[in-house]
Amino acid sequence: MPDRFRAWLINRYTAFLLVLLVWTTVLQFLGGLGSFYYHVPFEGPLVLYLYWLLNAIQRRDQWTPWVAGLPIVTLYGLYDGFFLAYGAVFRIVNFSELPELLQVLPLPHKTGLLSALGLPMLLVLVRTDWRKYRRALIGCVPAVFLGASTHLGAERFVNIFDEIGTDVVVWSDELSVENNGRFAMLFYFEAQRRLALEQSASFRDRAAYTGEATKLAAALRDHGANRHVHLVVMESFIDPTLFKGVRYSKDPRHPDYVARFGRNAGYSLSPVFGGGTAQAEFEVLCGVPAFRALSSIEFNAFTGAPAFCLPGILMQAGYRTLASNAYKPNFFNAIKAYTGIGFGEAFFPAEYARQRSTYLSAAEVPAGEQYLFDGDLFDQNHDFVAEQVRVNPDQPLFNYVLSMYGHFPHAMDPKLRPPVLTMESRHKDDQLRLAANQHYYRTRAIADYVRKLIELDPKSLIVIVSDHLPPLEDGTGTYKKLGYMANIEDSTSYNRILVVENGKPVRYRNIHHYDIPSLVMNYLTDGWYCRNNDCNLFRSTHDRADYRDRYMRLMAHAVDAVE
Repeated sequence: MPDRFRAWLINRYTAFLLVLLVWTTVLQFLGGLGSFYYHVPFEGPLVLYLYWLLNAIQRRDQWTPWVAGLPIVTLYGLYDGFFLAYGAVFRIVNFSELPELLQVLPLPHKTGLLSALGLPMLLVLVRTDWRKYRRALIGCVPAVFLGASTHLGAERFVNIFDEIGTDVVVWSDELSVENNGRFAMLFYFEAQRRLALEQSASFRDRAAYTGEATKLAAALRDHGANRHVHLVVMESFIDPTLFKGVRYSKDPRHPDYVARFGRNAGYSLSPVFGGGTAQAEFEVLCGVPAFRALSSIEFNAFTGAPAFCLPGILMQAGYRTLASNAYKPNFFNAIKAYTGIGFGEAFFPAEYARQRSTYLSAAEVPAGEQYLFDGDLFDQNHDFVAEQVRVNPDQPLFNYVLSMYGHFPHAMDPKLRPPVLTMESRHKDDQLRLAANQHYYRTRAIADYVRKLIELDPKSLIVIVSDHLPPLEDGTGTYKKLGYMANIEDSTSYNRILVVENGKPVRYRNIHHYDIPSLVMNYLTDGWYCRNNDCNLFRSTHDRADYRDRYMRLMAHAVDAVE
């Protein structure tokens, strides 16, 4: 083999591509996205360009090729780590969620994440040869042009990508990434988001939108019974009994919970797994799928302008709309989002919102736990609601509650809530064991809360739903290995929902979180709503894609400038 050909064939770039190929193949074996092998023709040139640039700006020694490859290899690992933990494909706009993530992650996980994000690039910067700044500036031109084109020419970028890309699968981000590559799809998804923002203007007609909301509220007053509605979204309310490959020393469900709901605990499909509570809230309150077209988290895009979700319609119909959130008001833009959704009042624990009027307190959170226990939250909420009903018995309430207990890492104070069960399984997951013990106490709190609400007003609607499943220790891996929901299709989307109508538990067929507003409206109108509007409660009449225009119209007004 001639020396020149050998040098061309065997060099640092070839070695880097082989390392990336092996690395992504290992990630795929562990449950990550497809190997780099599948999209070398499309993403290969982009990766080689980035590798060349990181080489070019460093001083030359034996460490240069290793340090240049480290940021790229690390980013690939973080990309697949996000997919393994949350079951979703990472997008550039997901970086906006980093502040919220850092608030809830335990210190070791927080340190590891920040180190993985910062140390590889810091190492490159330390080794940068600043005398080569001209080369660096010239070398960055393609990257700057590529990034700018996703914003300044989003429609053209998407059209060109659709023509030259392997295959963008509209119903599967995962397949799109496997066909085209991780970095390539990062730019494509960002261009799609910018294009959706531009297109949202065509859906904005404030006068017509407000008129339709007013008309629906009038219909609700004409056909409704002004009954109270209690809607609770519970953080990571996982049902441990749904794992086929696990045995417990006792039933993880409290006897009072079993006696109340028995076989009437249903399922609702969540848009998220492992995190992203605000996405579940969005669907539960607004009645459309969380497409992430304008933002990775719809709540983050809200300005406070009226979007006329379920609370906004109920407010126009004469309801007092109350939101009680067990965490911080700056979490997922909650204040602006709740205002735009239609809540007249929003309450947060006084310890997190000292300048706001509130009835909530997190002072009872013990040192051994991180979040307000469900039972303490429910007791405070019940006492507050009971007082409001006593003072103003003729005004119906929409009482929305968001819990935080049950969040990873499922910490339990052994003095207040000692372990009640042990777990046997072929795949060990300590987070599942902790969540199962928490479930016993959480279900006892639910049973007590529901009993008190029924005593307060037996002619009301109570809906309790889990926001999403927790990531546990192994992300989706634990769910697959232990047979959650017998590993049916989309099994990790299935979450428990409990419905109590007029004091009696009712089980609906498998619904989606975005069907819950229809459930509420149909209950309040004794069936009139679903007889005269599109509903997915009793038969499947709509695919997720059918809601796209409704979503765009809602979000066009949610992001409108506040007058």
